[in-house]
Amino acid sequence: MDGLTFIVEIAKAVAWPAAAVLLGSLFRKHLADLSKALTKGKFGSLEFEFARRVADVAASVPDLPSSSVSPTTIGHAAVNPRGAILEAWLAVEEQAITLALSRNLMQPTARRYPLGAIQGIAKSGLLSSNHVLALSELQQLRNRATHDPDFSPDPDAVVSYVQLANDLTNELRKLTPPGSDV
Repeated sequence: MDGLTFIVEIAKAVAWPAAAVLLGSLFRKHLADLSKALTKGKFGSLEFEFARRVADVAASVPDLPSSSVSPTTIGHAAVNPRGAILEAWLAVEEQAITLALSRNLMQPTARRYPLGAIQGIAKSGLLSSNHVLALSELQQLRNRATHDPDFSPDPDAVVSYVQLANDLTNELRKLTPPGSDV
């Protein structure tokens, strides 16, 4: 291989990476805007779809009183996102069952049937349709966290999920008659 052939081969090897870097730098602002519109994808440990769906659920219930999340919960979300999501969802289920049983919206023998409790609450009209949809979305996200082996969301999205679940739990608690420890 002579010197001129060597230079041509180097140029061919570097051409595409150099073009990609040049285009990336020219269209940096447009690429940043495009990345905000992504609804599904992965980059490292970030999961865009989970974060986007949590944000959509939060936007769908603007009337839901928001509570704060403890620093312990934030730490738990970063270390064990699945565990934080599951704990938050179990609290929602438990409160839904308590509410449904206290209002006779489900049979007492169905004590461990959270879906039936949520369906009974939805049919009763105690919750707005937006809150019922939020419950359904959070349940689907919990299912994803439980069953997807590649689940690795952004910790901020997990904290948002936990906060929404806590807020819905509090909303269910408000609807539960006092002294209803079923």
